[in-house]
This record gives sequence, C-alpha cells and structure tokens, in this order.
Amino acid sequence: MTEISRTVSTALQSLRQRETSSRIAAQISDASYEVTTGLKAKPYDALGHKSADAIAIRMQIVRNDGFLASNALLDRRFLAVETSLGAMREAGQEVLEQSFLAQSSAGQTSAQLSQAARAALDTLIERSAVSDSSGYLMSGTASDTKPLQGWDTPHPDTGLSPSGIVGDVVSGGLNSLADVQAAIDALTDMFNDQNTGDPARNFEASFYNGTPAMDGGGQPNAPLTARISESETISQTAQANDPAMRDLMRGLAMLSAVDVNQISDPDAREVWATAARNAITSGLSGLTELETDTGLKRTRLADTVAAQESRAGFLDGERLLLEGADQYDAATRLTQLQTQLESSYAVTARLSSMSFLNFM
Repeated sequence: MTEISRTVSTALQSLRQRETSSRIAAQISDASYEVTTGLKAKPYDALGHKSADAIAIRMQIVRNDGFLASNALLDRRFLAVETSLGAMREAGQEVLEQSFLAQSSAGQTSAQLSQAARAALDTLIERSAVSDSSGYLMSGTASDTKPLQGWDTPHPDTGLSPSGIVGDVVSGGLNSLADVQAAIDALTDMFNDQNTGDPARNFEASFYNGTPAMDGGGQPNAPLTARISESETISQTAQANDPAMRDLMRGLAMLSAVDVNQISDPDAREVWATAARNAITSGLSGLTELETDTGLKRTRLADTVAAQESRAGFLDGERLLLEGADQYDAATRLTQLQTQLESSYAVTARLSSMSFLNFM
C-alpha cells in the first residue's frame, strides 16, 4: 500500500513539473518580448491604475499614424494633379505661340495650327483623367467618372460629341464679320452652359462628366475634400469644369475647327483669331493659378505632416515612459528563466522514466 501511495505521489509530482515548465516557458516568452522591443509584455497588468493613460496614448498614436498614412497618399494625389495641370498649360502655350506665326503665313502653317490645336485638346482630355486607387482626381466628388468626354466620342446621355457640337456651329461658314461674331457668341454660351435653346449642347451636358459646378438648387457643389488633421480639412478644387479649362478648350476648339487663313474677310479673320487667342490666354492664366494653388496646398500639407511626425515622436516617448521595460533586467531574467526551464525539463524527464517497479 505504501508503494502504491508513493507511485501516485510521483505521478502528481510529474504533472506539477509539467505545469511549472509551461509557466516558465510563458515567462521566457514575455522576457524575450521585452528584450526585443523594450516594452513590457503585459503593460496593463504592470501599470495598474495608470493603464488608462497608456490606452489613451495608444489611441492618439493610432489616430496620428492614420493621418500620416492618408496625408502621404493625399500628397501624391496633389502632385499628380499639379503635374497634369502643368502638362495642359504647356500644350496650350505651344498652340498660342504657333497661332501668331500661322496667321502671318499661308497654306501648310495654318493647317498645322489646326492639327496642333486638336492634339492639344487630346492632351487636355487625357491629362484631366489623372487618377489613383481612389478614382479620377479632377471629376469632383464623382470620382468614378472620367471627367472629360472624348473629343469625337458621342456623350452617352445626349448622343452628341464635342467635335460635332463645335463643327455644327461653324458649318455654315465664316464668311463675314457677322458670321464670326455669331459663332464666337454661340461657342461662348455653350462652354459657359448658357445655351438655353439647346441645353444638350452645353459644356456640362456633352463635354464634361464629373460633378457639376452647381447643384439642382443653383448652389455651388462642394469640391472633393479630405481631413488632414483633427482640426483641418483641405480641398481639391482643380476640376475639369473649372472656368480656366473651359476657356482653354474653347480657344483650342476654335483653332482646331477652323483654319484661320481660310476666312476670306481679313477683319473677320482677325476677330476669330484674336478671340481664340484671348480664350487660350485666359485659360492659361487660370491654369497657372490652379497649379500654384495646388502647390501651395502641398506646402500646407507638408507642414501638417511635419507637425504630425514630431507628434509621433513625442507620443512614442510618452508611451515608453509608461510601457517601457528595462532591457538589461529583462535579459537577466531571461537567462535565469532559461536555466530554471532546463532544470525543470531534467526533473520531468527523470520522473517520466520511473514506474511502479522502481518502488518494489
């Protein structure tokens, strides 16, 4: 009976040794974490009533890190828009410079101007479609829609293409000053959405697909806006229906649709060419303002990011004050625990090899 009692006791002791080994292994894991990270493995247990402060700091770190990540993405978006505006401006500037030479020459030069104006229109349409994972950046809040209609592509709602609309305006010929002035007025109304007689031919009906400038109540639609900090928001106001874009497209459309040297009346020719140049000049001036404004917003964003990066360092310091572990002490504990675990394993191994026969 004594031998049986001793055997049961030995089995119980073996079980206790396994529990001790498991506990020491968990302590080793915690100590290893503290040695590696410099942070307490179980900060809330160690901090007690101060754990609320640690939780608050962690929440601030998460919010701050979220702003840093989203602001980095936003900066890339603004850079893409700024670059696209610059490309549009350069394309328009080249056509403007060619227009002065074309009117003073004949034949091939004026025909080349029409081709250059058409190529610039394609550049505007292509570069306005700048996008990223969030969608098109110059369509306003309708970011899932390509902002400008292809020049020769019929609009799905109206069935009219931009080139067709402009072509219809000048199809009767520009043979006199009155013809030229009527065509200029008609195009100005269309590109400013003032064609009340046939609204389907207006800019936002057949040329543009993004968020309209005005809502149904006649109030300006809000631009695409992002929050960059707890107290700041920033908007992306460079849209493809901006007045600058309309003016530039109108001037390019005038030069693309009509060879200026084919207008027989010299006075009418001069009025048409001047109106086209003025529209392009106005558009280029507006694009420069949009480009500058976008650059200033990037600067503002960079200042906000710099402040948030500084705050990230401060919060990490505050977190370390509460949750930081003494890595030297943790390394010492780790060595001691490893020694204990090795001893525990040795005892467990010896107990597991014993049987009832050892006590007979």
